[in-house]
Amino acid sequence: MQLTVSYLDQILVLLIFTVALNLVMGYAGVFNAAAGAFGAIGGYSLVWLTANHGWAFIPAMLVGVAGTAVFGLLVGYAALRLQALWLLLLTLAVQLVLIGTLSGLTSLGGSTGLQTSNLNILGYQLVEPTQVLPVVAVGAVVVFGLCYRIGESPYGRVLRGIRDDETATRSLGKNTFSYKLIVFTLTAAMAGFGGVLLSTDTTTASPGLYGFDVSIQVIAMVIIGGTANMFGSVIGVTLVVLSTPFFENVIHLSTNVASLAQGLAYGLALVIVVFFRPQGIIPEGSAPWRWRRRTPAPPSGAGAGADAPVHSRAPVPAPLVTDRAPRPGAGQGDGGDRVLEVRGLTKSFGGNKAVNDLSFDLRRGQITALIGPNGAGKTTVFNLITGAIPADTGRVRLFGRDITGLRPDVITGLGMARSFQDVRVFPSLTVLDNIMVGIQDQPGDAMRNLFAHPGLVARAERAARERAREWLRFIDMEPLAGVRAGSLGFGQQKLVALARILATDSEVLLLDEPGSGIDHAWIDQMIAVVKQVSEAGRTVCIVEHNLEVVGRLADHVCFMELGRLTAEGGFTDLTSDPRLTEAYFGTV
Repeated sequence: MQLTVSYLDQILVLLIFTVALNLVMGYAGVFNAAAGAFGAIGGYSLVWLTANHGWAFIPAMLVGVAGTAVFGLLVGYAALRLQALWLLLLTLAVQLVLIGTLSGLTSLGGSTGLQTSNLNILGYQLVEPTQVLPVVAVGAVVVFGLCYRIGESPYGRVLRGIRDDETATRSLGKNTFSYKLIVFTLTAAMAGFGGVLLSTDTTTASPGLYGFDVSIQVIAMVIIGGTANMFGSVIGVTLVVLSTPFFENVIHLSTNVASLAQGLAYGLALVIVVFFRPQGIIPEGSAPWRWRRRTPAPPSGAGAGADAPVHSRAPVPAPLVTDRAPRPGAGQGDGGDRVLEVRGLTKSFGGNKAVNDLSFDLRRGQITALIGPNGAGKTTVFNLITGAIPADTGRVRLFGRDITGLRPDVITGLGMARSFQDVRVFPSLTVLDNIMVGIQDQPGDAMRNLFAHPGLVARAERAARERAREWLRFIDMEPLAGVRAGSLGFGQQKLVALARILATDSEVLLLDEPGSGIDHAWIDQMIAVVKQVSEAGRTVCIVEHNLEVVGRLADHVCFMELGRLTAEGGFTDLTSDPRLTEAYFGTV
């Protein structure tokens, strides 16, 4: 009985580590190899405070969790600015250095660690596995509930967007660094709590208890069970932990041999999962009672966004955001309202001036096209005015406000959003969820609201879902709402990407190559959508090589050469200019 309860304790404690890692790695795509190190901070704090200073369990636990959170915040602040490989290496270094340091500190017991016998909660002793079980069970349930609530919420949807494409998520008005730092810090604190309970279960804190093999084991549990699925973590933990009694009691191997066999077994399981079932035992979006969840296939014909007549499309949804309008009189004059003013913009890469003293305006309700030969600097202009890269010199004003140097997510929040030439939909999210990520100021985007105002979050989620469906009806793709975006054709993905930035309610839309890579039927569909959006009062700027698209859409055309604006005017005027025809038009 005691042995059975001991294994159950192990499952519950390791479940805390695993669901915490799954939240940060499976949902947010942030690789973390320091789960054992974070657990060590919590575990060592508990044992040291209770054994050496006579602290009670609860305050020692709180200090351990808080200390781990602070340590996680510091590590995350430095690590999350790095690319994925360097992030992984840094957390691995944290794991090895911290455990190595603990092994060398004689005041903390060196390689043998510390022991405690002073573990009780208001007189309730925590000595036997049966006594520890209620505590770890409550802890596991609480942590599982927290992680599940966060992962399967609007906040978790943003995390999955960050995992799939951080640049695209940032362009939709989300401060991706803040999201990652918060979840990294929170899951570090959860690992610290797991470390507290692991030391409670063993009454020790030693380097071996939190070594590198623990971090690897937790990663294996996440991958085997299924990333971005908390129920998969339960399966992964259970299988790995119970492999020990299986090899010892069923196969009748010795303890040492069983330990080796266990390592080989979950190593082999990892290889099998990676090659044959990379989504894990329970895939993302599924549940134990729904073992097989089939993604609906994109329907063909009517309702799939193909060749739908323009007159059948739903009207442009009215904006929800009403506080972005420019101040009366701001930017007026010279034939229209200037919503965007670019002045003297310059950007060099090495000795090459990609953009050279560029100035132009976008006027309310107009469609402006930036055209020019390859290498003229058109996409770089979009990157500069949306804050994706900093300008060397020059100023950008949006609705009369200087936005030079602001982050992309801030600029989107002020009313200007962009698309990308390479589409950048979130492939693992459904079409509907892709659109919902673009909707601004959702209460569920703030983690505190998930727990402090659940009713508000639920109501806002229903409203956001209906809002996203309005945009899908507008682009005639509502039947595809539940289809994963990665399974769509390229033309359909282009429309989803467009609907996603329309859902931001931005008044200024920057469209990078909206007609590239799609056939004539999809071009007609795209042009119809953009025209209707412009007629509804949005300001549009397109970068486009397809002159048919430019001719059918643009009210005003700016011609760029070598980073400079060399001509502007109507499409007919520019296409009839002999010099421009020779430089560009005659070559396409």
